[in-house]
Amino acid sequence: DGSQEKNPNRVPKEEAALAGVHQEELRCVIAVIRHGDRTPKQKLKVNMTEPLILKFFMNHCEDPVKDLKVKAKTPLTEFLMTVKTILAEKDKEKQEAAEKGVPIKQNTKVINQLRHMRDILERWKITGLNRKLQIKPRSWEEDDGSGAKKVKEVQLILKWGGNLTKLGEHQAIRLGERLRQGLYPDAPGGGILRLHSTFRHDLKIKTSDEGRVMKTAAAFAKGLLELEGEIPPILVSLVHKEKGSMHMLDPSGDKEVKLELDECKERITAHLQRDIDWRAMSEEDRDQMVGPEILHSMRDALAEVGNPRAALMEIYKTMGSLIDQLEEMLDMMGSGDEKRIEGGEGLKGDDEEDVALSGVKLYKGETLLELTERWKFIHKRLYDPDEDVFDLSRIPDVHDNVRFDVLHNPHLGLSSTLEKLYELAKSMADCVVPQEYGTTLAEKRSVGVKICSPLLEKLRYDLNIARTDNKTDLRYMINNEYSADLPINTMGRRIRTRLYFTSESHLHTLLNCMRFAGGAEEHPILSPHGMEVINNTRELCYLTQVAIRLFEDTSRPMEDPRRFRVEILFSAGATATPLHIDEANRNADLTRLDTAPLESVGREGLTCKDVEDFFSSAIMEGGHISEDEVASSGTVEKLKASDHVETPKEVTDANTKKRSLKQRTSTVTDDDGEESAKESALPDTDGATAEDMASLASKENLGDIPESDEEQDVTSRGGVDPEPPSGGKAIESRYFWSAVAAGTLLLGAGCVLMALSLGERRTYRRRSTILRT
Repeated sequence: DGSQEKNPNRVPKEEAALAGVHQEELRCVIAVIRHGDRTPKQKLKVNMTEPLILKFFMNHCEDPVKDLKVKAKTPLTEFLMTVKTILAEKDKEKQEAAEKGVPIKQNTKVINQLRHMRDILERWKITGLNRKLQIKPRSWEEDDGSGAKKVKEVQLILKWGGNLTKLGEHQAIRLGERLRQGLYPDAPGGGILRLHSTFRHDLKIKTSDEGRVMKTAAAFAKGLLELEGEIPPILVSLVHKEKGSMHMLDPSGDKEVKLELDECKERITAHLQRDIDWRAMSEEDRDQMVGPEILHSMRDALAEVGNPRAALMEIYKTMGSLIDQLEEMLDMMGSGDEKRIEGGEGLKGDDEEDVALSGVKLYKGETLLELTERWKFIHKRLYDPDEDVFDLSRIPDVHDNVRFDVLHNPHLGLSSTLEKLYELAKSMADCVVPQEYGTTLAEKRSVGVKICSPLLEKLRYDLNIARTDNKTDLRYMINNEYSADLPINTMGRRIRTRLYFTSESHLHTLLNCMRFAGGAEEHPILSPHGMEVINNTRELCYLTQVAIRLFEDTSRPMEDPRRFRVEILFSAGATATPLHIDEANRNADLTRLDTAPLESVGREGLTCKDVEDFFSSAIMEGGHISEDEVASSGTVEKLKASDHVETPKEVTDANTKKRSLKQRTSTVTDDDGEESAKESALPDTDGATAEDMASLASKENLGDIPESDEEQDVTSRGGVDPEPPSGGKAIESRYFWSAVAAGTLLLGAGCVLMALSLGERRTYRRRSTILRT
């Protein structure tokens, strides 16, 4: 129709039908979303006993037993200088020994690894989002004087890559636009944008501490709220990376879970490299390799693989052929004309826009040599010819790398080899990746509840607050005197939106919890059709979404559980294959920006109480709450016992103590209803790069300002405390007397200025009279 032609971003009718025509009112939207398309992740590990490295660790760690993460610019620069100092000392020792003719024994492996670390840290300008250093203590000794623990050996883990690509950014923006039109009522007055501009949309966005996750969240917010401008300012003002969010959305610190995941990987490696054909497999063999028959997608993937051993060997040989072709290209092309991009990534040619190595343009400034080394690194670790054993934990890396090169480097002239490798790696990865979070249903349930318990607690809390919080904060409301002029039915009610951006692991474990945990057999929250949809999903691609919508039927009594209805929706994300995209038309092909449409997977007639009880049961399986708490989990008072939630009263007390922070922050609404937040607490960002501004989103970079886990958000419209500090009258009274005091002060200052001005005029007149006489 005509409206569809005028608005190309409008959601298709079948997708918009998800909103449906309800007699209820939408109260809450919750979504858990995976990050967007990224560059390949790379990692370097080395055990170290160098005194300067140990000194660096002791100077920056709070506890010598715990791991240390380094991402900020200053400590990373200090670490780089430490590495350079060590290498300079080693070179000096070697030179002095050579002059004296004395043989010297040095650990060349460690020296080469330190040089590799130095080169990686110097490759780009240090900004805090494109590299991360993790230092894990391995052994300790007691200090003779104080008896305190002192580290003897540490493991250095340097991670780089994994950055959000431009494609990932555009996909996230487009997804925000689609969900704005698909998840919220598209009222004649303007839908979610109108709600946001009339202070009735309570939005909070939380992420893990990964740069790609934070940037995805900011890009999504740009599309959801139809914002203009660059990503970094949106990231700083709307995206929250707090300690609570990090533990809730990043399971890396849980050692118990890590042991269980390592056991799963060992079983995958043992079972999925057997030399047996699919047709010759017994049902027991198939169960061992990919789990029970209910997991249809994994059975289908195994059928495509055929013989796992033969498929792995074919992957290994194809990777070898790819490396041979890349090395041949390197031999034909020199690299003496390379120049480093100042303050940026990679290398460039003569043209400012030409990011290249000897005429071959590669994505994000990666050189052909670096691309070859990336593939060599995976190839070497995939297969051990001496032991004749494959390491199947490398299969996801193969899939990620080949997908990236097919999508972003299709012009290398290696399309046939890359496409063959992609097809092989895709089928094998579909067998391996879901099993990394449990090889049996019992393991999937166990791993799922342990990883997702903090997130489930938060989701349960969000639903509970949206269901029970009917109070209105008078500080953030439209003047009721104008309500007659506005077609607004409920001036005091607002919609809560909670968006959680995380990694693939949380989406796998969350779906496992919904399918197999919390008494899913007796009291499921998913419909049979929903179970079928998820079980048939081969891959949770970039921007996979699990969305929950809460509706209220105001015609039903408050004590009726059916008053609050819940919808659960699922999308497998950016599922489009990269193989059809070639260099000639890939920029014009808009299908690569789309994600799979959301599909309802929740049980018919699902109530909010059903979902809260289900989450409570799953949390109890994870060991976070007791059975007594589950029995009354619907009350906010019992939620108070949870580690990751706060009651409205606790939030109120916390926000009362933090009023000084709110006074330093002003929320401005322009004529179009768009909001800009002015943070006087933020440092001056003039001349800062995009990455520098984005790194300000972390709480550490904002100074030591504590924030509550849930209700501290002065930058999103309507983001207010669930309960006013002392009720509406107390707020009016407090602000009235504050206004009186401020007015009195201004009046006094004005009187003083007026008196001074009159005094100056009287003196001037007297002088003029004397001169005339």
